[in-house]
Amino acid sequence: MAKQIPALTGIRFVAAAAVALSHGGNVFLQGPSLGLDISVGTLGLLGMTVFFTLSGFVIQYNYGSSIVSSPRKAIPDFLVARIARIYPLFVVLFLVELLTGPFVWPWLLGTEAPAEGFSAHLVPFQLGLVQTWFFANIAGVAPVWQYEEVGIVSWSVSTEWFFYLVFPLVCPLLARIRTVPAAVVCAVGAVAIELGIDLAVLMLQGRINLFALHAYGTEAALPNWKNTLILWIIYFSPFCRVWEFVLGCCLARLHEVWSARDFRPSRALLDIAALVGVGAISWVFWFTAHKPPFGASMSLFDITRNNIALAAPVALILVAAAQPASTAGRLLSARWLVFLGEASFALYLIHIIIFRRFPVVRWETSIQLLGHLGAFALAFALATCAAILLHFGFEVPARRRIRGAYQAASAEQRRLLVRLATVGFAALVGAAAAYALRGAAGNVITQSGISVVSGTYGGNCRWMSARGNTTDALAEACNGKSECTFRTDMTRIADPAPGCPKEFAVAWFCKGDRSIRASSAPDATSSALQLSCNKVARDD
Repeated sequence: MAKQIPALTGIRFVAAAAVALSHGGNVFLQGPSLGLDISVGTLGLLGMTVFFTLSGFVIQYNYGSSIVSSPRKAIPDFLVARIARIYPLFVVLFLVELLTGPFVWPWLLGTEAPAEGFSAHLVPFQLGLVQTWFFANIAGVAPVWQYEEVGIVSWSVSTEWFFYLVFPLVCPLLARIRTVPAAVVCAVGAVAIELGIDLAVLMLQGRINLFALHAYGTEAALPNWKNTLILWIIYFSPFCRVWEFVLGCCLARLHEVWSARDFRPSRALLDIAALVGVGAISWVFWFTAHKPPFGASMSLFDITRNNIALAAPVALILVAAAQPASTAGRLLSARWLVFLGEASFALYLIHIIIFRRFPVVRWETSIQLLGHLGAFALAFALATCAAILLHFGFEVPARRRIRGAYQAASAEQRRLLVRLATVGFAALVGAAAAYALRGAAGNVITQSGISVVSGTYGGNCRWMSARGNTTDALAEACNGKSECTFRTDMTRIADPAPGCPKEFAVAWFCKGDRSIRASSAPDATSSALQLSCNKVARDD
């Protein structure tokens, strides 16, 4: 059994808290501050990157040697242990939320039509944890946005499940790493591959957008964001994010090589590495808050901040934290932090359910902001307490029972279970792929003239939260016409940021064209935008 590294458990709580604070900021801190809006969003990106990279480290450290030495026994044991760790709490919370939540319950009672973002067809894929493995536009949104709170945050569980299935294939390669330079080259290679994917997306984003537009509709293309194919590729897709997991595996091999040689890096060197990591993460936060929001195209930074721009500095912090002598290792090994880290998965699943039960409105003054911060602190404390109760009262007992039942089964029963699970899961993945491909056939843009892709009023003030807020009104006024002039009107469009000079940006597509057209008015209150399938103009 590998020697435990308490700091890695402590940092799990840091990651879960970052995600919870990000989601809580979106719920409780909506107001006129653009910097606050951007910062809480970046916290969520950081938390997910820590989860993925840390997962690779922990999995390699705990299971790598056993899978290499005895794969036939160790691989099923590993997968059962992972299922026992993540599945019971997820499936219970998901089913409770699905059957009792206001998003679904009225439809089940037959009193209302299905809401946007709900499709019963995706329930088996969600329960099978493959919803991030494919892209589609179903019930108006991508699969990762289906259902309510637990259904949305469980996207990372689906992505992690892909990592677990890939891990046994990576293990034999990692076992060949026996020197420090080889481990460093492995880590740099994982970073380079994910950066290469980002560069490919940067260079091909025009083609990706056009494919998404034709295959899935206007919402799947930039400058929209939430339901876009590009967001799935660089953020949700396990095929891109798996390299952060591999990066963590390489860091674990580095730690194992050091331990095998009884080599301990100096505390000063480790502290410098951690400080460089913290500094790089701080720069990502600062630069994100000070750069203009992307529109119909994204820069390399816009793309990489969703994955490797944060994963690389996180790797430096993990290397330092894994050594007990480092400052990061000591801080993250605090007993209270390790205790909370044990319940981090439960906190990740339950926090958004609790946050959204608070009736919160926009804040406009500093006094209102203080009140919202107080409500936020109370909600976070309640979520943490609920997570601790769920972890020790349900998660741990369920894990022990599942693993105990598997160990108590005979060898023949285990083999039969593995075969049935393999066939069933392969069938589920095949069904998911077929379901996604059927929606991508043909050209969904059938109307002639203008097809509105996106309309955003005040995106320069509210950044992500305002994106697409005028799309419906713009589409209603202009779709199908050869030319259309649209003027923002405060009686029709809600003001997303009072007191801030707001831009109005639109994007549209013309059937038979090979590009998405875009235009913007810097002073939305006194300008009108003209959409045309013949020209691009602004009427001031």
